[in-house]
Amino acid sequence: MWLKPRGAGQPVPWEPGEPGEGAIVGASTPLDVAEFVALDVETTGNSPFLVLEIGAERFRLSGPLALFDTLVDCRAPINSYARRRHQISRDMLAGAPGFADARRAFLGFAQGAALVEHSHDAFDTYLIGRGLKQPLEHPVLDTSALARLVLGLPAGQTPGLAAVVAALEVDATPAHAALSDAQATAAVFRELVRRAQDQFGWRMVGDLLDVLVRPDIDRSALELPRRGAPPPERSGRPRRRERRARGERPVEGTPTA
Repeated sequence: MWLKPRGAGQPVPWEPGEPGEGAIVGASTPLDVAEFVALDVETTGNSPFLVLEIGAERFRLSGPLALFDTLVDCRAPINSYARRRHQISRDMLAGAPGFADARRAFLGFAQGAALVEHSHDAFDTYLIGRGLKQPLEHPVLDTSALARLVLGLPAGQTPGLAAVVAALEVDATPAHAALSDAQATAAVFRELVRRAQDQFGWRMVGDLLDVLVRPDIDRSALELPRRGAPPPERSGRPRRRERRARGERPVEGTPTA
């Protein structure tokens, strides 16, 4: 397996590590021994929002354990606004794995852990799980909802990651790059859980799952073909009438359409 982290000139080999000792995390797992994976993705910015980059940090409340970082070659146009935000250009994706390979590597990295994202609508984990035969088995925890609860923000207010980093004064720098945002999410989560343990006496992962309910959102519109999208590529030689239109002579032995 080869991945291509942001800034790498060439793909690098990826060897998944051994699953953590705390696997598999569930509701009855004590927070202090549970392993978590903070996840962030960057996308094309166009429906159906294909993944261009996956960044993640595996950690315990005591600190980081490992990092995951790769660009993803989705072979689709990148929205100009999204490109200005995350600074991912088409040439950066040369040599990067396709989504299926990148996801397989990530799921190995995240094995047994609870997933953490800063996304009030669970969009990042939706993108990672989209198309799987079985839904993600990981518990999913949202730091934006946790921040609203711990910081006493008004109902319905969804604080951005940078705003939560500033409010908590944690050492993190979110920068619209998947890995940096995942690291910021992990730092925010650790501080929020520490405060929640003091405020509410939470001790188990289930204490978070009880209050951080994953929203049920209809995303079926994202699966519709894009308007004006080019037809899928067809492998093999052009059909005979296509060659004639180009002024090409048929290749001897080539079957006719």
